[in-house]
Amino acid sequence: MSSRFIATVSQVNRRVSLNFKNDNALAELHVKGEISNFVHHYKSGHIYFTLKDSESALKCVMFNLEAERLTFQPENGQTVIAGGRIGVYERDGVYQLYASSIELPEAEPDEKKEENIYEAFLKLREKLDKEGVFSNSRALPAYPKKICLITARDGAALQDMLSVFARRYPLVEVLLIPALVQGQTAQKSLISALKTANSAVNCAEADFIILARGGGSAEDLWAFNDEALARAIYGSGLPVVSAVGHETDFTIADFAADLRAPTPSAAAEITTPDLSELSFYLDNLLLNLQQKIHRKLERKKNKLEGLERIINALSPEKTFARGYAAVFGKDGKAVKSTENININDELKIRLADGELKVAVKNKT
Repeated sequence: MSSRFIATVSQVNRRVSLNFKNDNALAELHVKGEISNFVHHYKSGHIYFTLKDSESALKCVMFNLEAERLTFQPENGQTVIAGGRIGVYERDGVYQLYASSIELPEAEPDEKKEENIYEAFLKLREKLDKEGVFSNSRALPAYPKKICLITARDGAALQDMLSVFARRYPLVEVLLIPALVQGQTAQKSLISALKTANSAVNCAEADFIILARGGGSAEDLWAFNDEALARAIYGSGLPVVSAVGHETDFTIADFAADLRAPTPSAAAEITTPDLSELSFYLDNLLLNLQQKIHRKLERKKNKLEGLERIINALSPEKTFARGYAAVFGKDGKAVKSTENININDELKIRLADGELKVAVKNKT
């Protein structure tokens, strides 16, 4: 008989739990991470969530007594510091942080700077919104003839847009007005380009302007949060499409423009029709038109044939063919009554295959 010790699952989990309890380093610690999978059970009052960083995740629970003492409502995406102890939930064999406190970390100097920048962004957005600077929403033509592009001459955004135009709608004329899209003088350069687009002779027939820049950090895109630029966009005689950064990037220019596109390529996509789709649509339209014309002509033909049959059925020849005859007097007029006919009057009777001349012998 084997002398080896065979433990139960419960015994293993209990032993691991005791090891955690005897580890002073895990008895009281603070863990910093981002909240995810946040669940607040309102019936029990307990809070369940996960703390994660770029490499790992830690399950956490905070019971109702501690949760009631929180001074803010935690939510997914927040970076917090949770204090408590590491223990094992023996039933599931899962170790987790039993949190007794959750607090927001103090902002680092760079974070405070970002907060101040964001606050300035929100204040400017609110100010311009109240003044009506964000009220433009002019419609763009479905089939533009000329588009003004304001972007960096050597930027990837320009090549991306030109590639989309060439693929979708090569008929459109594109006019580039180069401008700086980053740096201290970018705002002035962009405003100058807008003025050029609205005043230059070669822009007179342009349908709208696309103001574009590729992705980058908040600092890279900050030129597009300029108040003077927003007012220049609002005052543009031509509609303006803002295509700055990536889909998640929002700038003041986006709100001031008539239309916001998530990326420069998307701006080219949504402002031009797809010529291949248009060709397919026109082919189908022509086919449908031909089918409608054919059906209408068939109905007309059938109607004419029906009228022809009716006319033929009522023609004298068809009537004679069915056994009828027509009687004519000496004057050549049709005889419709016996009143004006006398004995020995000569009459002409027309039948299907010829005529008969007869004399009246009797009259009843």
